[in-house]
Amino acid sequence: MAKLSRARIILMGLGLAFAIALPLTSFVPTSEARPRISTGRELYAACKALAAWHLNPVGHTPIPARNCRQYIVNYFTVIHYLHTDEAAKKVFGNSAKDPYACLNLDGPRSYDQLAARIVRTAEWHPELMDTDAVKLMSRTFLDRPPCTDNMN
Repeated sequence: MAKLSRARIILMGLGLAFAIALPLTSFVPTSEARPRISTGRELYAACKALAAWHLNPVGHTPIPARNCRQYIVNYFTVIHYLHTDEAAKKVFGNSAKDPYACLNLDGPRSYDQLAARIVRTAEWHPELMDTDAVKLMSRTFLDRPPCTDNMN
């Protein structure tokens, strides 16, 4: 009987601790937990941090720099997925064009070099800072003719 009472008291204590901790977690702002890049200005700032860190890589990579790398990876992953996955072709249509023909990536590139190109494009085209980040990415990497004819 004493063992049952101890177990019951421990479970009640854990339940009480959980009941107190659960409402406290609602005060933690979730938007600060993982920043999301949505505008050209946010992408510019993140990639500028990566380009600056690349010049003097001391310590761990800063979080904005990692966000820039992640955005670049995701951009090219989506392009690859849209043109290779059968389900995606059914939903988004099958383009007869080569999806990589318009990409202006001559030679191997590191994320730091790609970030520097994004920063340069944003500085040359400040009107893209207040648009969606994907428009800045598209302008940066899809600027090989005839692809520039469709850029807006």
